[in-house]
Amino acid sequence: MTGVLTEAELWGLAAQPAIFAITMLAFLKASWRVRLIAAAAGAGAGLLIGLVALWAQRSGAPWWLGWVFAAPLMAWAGWRWIKRRHNIIR
Repeated sequence: MTGVLTEAELWGLAAQPAIFAITMLAFLKASWRVRLIAAAAGAGAGLLIGLVALWAQRSGAPWWLGWVFAAPLMAWAGWRWIKRRHNIIR
């Protein structure tokens, strides 16, 4: 059956939005209204990431394919952080 989630897939899919929402609620230094909005947005993003990962896993994509996309994004975010920290203007 291709359309049915197994229990392991369901728990794996539910974990990411829960972690994102708890992180936003716990560590964001803002008002409770902003925290709740950020937690809802984080949970939505986590659910979307989990669904894409589940789709890729079921379609037979290799495990390293996610790093092909994640590594440039992490490098870009790190470079932006370094530029902001050292006031490099470009």
